[in-house]
Amino acid sequence: MSVLISMQSVILTAAILLLIASWRLYEKRRSFRNITSKLPTQYGLPFIGVTYKFFNLSKVYSTVSRGFDEIKSLTGCVWVATTPIIITVEPEVIEHVTSSSEFLNKARDLYAHFNNGVINGIIVNPVKKWKPGRKAISPFLSHNNLMSFFPLFNDNAKNVKQKLIAMAGRGEQDVYGVIKAYGLQLSILTIMGTKIDEGSENYKEVMNAFNILVHRTAQNSVYSSVGLGFLTLTPEYKKTLKYLRELVCDLIKKNPSLKAESDEYEDGKQALVNLAVKAMKQGLFTASDVEIESFTMIAASYETSAIVVYSALVLLAMHPEIQERAFEEVRSVFPHGITSVEYDDLKKFPYLDMVIAEALRVAPPIPYIGRQAINETELRPGITIPKEMQVIIPIFELHRRKELWGPEAARFNPENFLPENIAKRHPCAYMAFSKGPRNCIGVRYAEFTVHVLLITLLRSLKFSTTFKYDDIVFMPNVTLSYKVEPLLSIEVRA
Repeated sequence: MSVLISMQSVILTAAILLLIASWRLYEKRRSFRNITSKLPTQYGLPFIGVTYKFFNLSKVYSTVSRGFDEIKSLTGCVWVATTPIIITVEPEVIEHVTSSSEFLNKARDLYAHFNNGVINGIIVNPVKKWKPGRKAISPFLSHNNLMSFFPLFNDNAKNVKQKLIAMAGRGEQDVYGVIKAYGLQLSILTIMGTKIDEGSENYKEVMNAFNILVHRTAQNSVYSSVGLGFLTLTPEYKKTLKYLRELVCDLIKKNPSLKAESDEYEDGKQALVNLAVKAMKQGLFTASDVEIESFTMIAASYETSAIVVYSALVLLAMHPEIQERAFEEVRSVFPHGITSVEYDDLKKFPYLDMVIAEALRVAPPIPYIGRQAINETELRPGITIPKEMQVIIPIFELHRRKELWGPEAARFNPENFLPENIAKRHPCAYMAFSKGPRNCIGVRYAEFTVHVLLITLLRSLKFSTTFKYDDIVFMPNVTLSYKVEPLLSIEVRA
């Protein structure tokens, strides 16, 4: 009898709690009717919202696309668990959100997975901390400092080329693995001022740790939206985070210039870690900030550049006529081979610029971004959103909307970036590295490394693949990734 009474008490308590939660959800939804009555809205399931649609990571992008088709609008509202979020691919709204001082904070829920004690820093810092942080490390990305890195960019490109030459004629190969390996080495060298030899046991451990981090962070980004982020905190993940924190601390200690109280290393180059330490001495950063900012830039720079180069090579391998045209342009500038690619050379490749821009459109390295209203503010005429409401911009979908890019928006076509075609589009129909003051801080670093590497590879190598363009399935990891990474065949050009 006592067991029965206990069970009845539990059921009654659960029913009461459910009724209270239901009432609160009803009241919350009613409080947002001034927005949801003016925007098409998807409510989804009670307490879950539309989140259940995104647990299959391989279908995230197609689900987002169908969502916009269903609401028949480029801007709408979706309920993610019990939180309403604006989602938009409307260029006018995007321009306002990315340029307004009222949207300088990052979207809380979209970037929750970065709060792991390793990656956050200027990526997710609130505006009051972000401004001094960005100012402190901006000299690393100044024009003069990036110019000083060109010998390193060229050395990296030559190393990748030689590695791929050794793989030529052996059938389809894992090109992405090579690009990532050398890209990580370059990032550690430019950001930390120290070198980890590619191929060493330590380097293999570092690469493995980064791969685990990227995979788990992607899972966490989905699960955290419904309060289930703890499911990704496996012993392996915790061990990886600990290892990466210790790695960065060790790299900081090994930086030779820090011992000399200098802000420079190797002929006047400024490593990011030196600038971060300088900011710590000025009271702008804590010791933890130095570690986090250094690691964040390593992860962001190598991962972004690597996926852009790989995507460009995959797309060129699938479109041989476009690859040949890009090769002919490179050969016209370097008829006798390449000793080095300098900054002034980059202005001589208008067609390759179009190819890279189109690769960034079809496969944007940062597939979605989000902003959060600092105060109550206007989203667009007639729609005012409350403080802290989040606005998500799915860049992957933005770049493929037929309303913006025409009926063949999904096709790889560099002519989308002919000057006359660019002039027809709203500037915010394309935003490979975000827009506005909180855009990707390392965009020029990425542009330079990508151009130098692609120019070097295309001059010496020809790529092909049996993988079909229509069979590509993209995945929403920290950066864009492939469900199956296409392997490429390599041929050495005469």
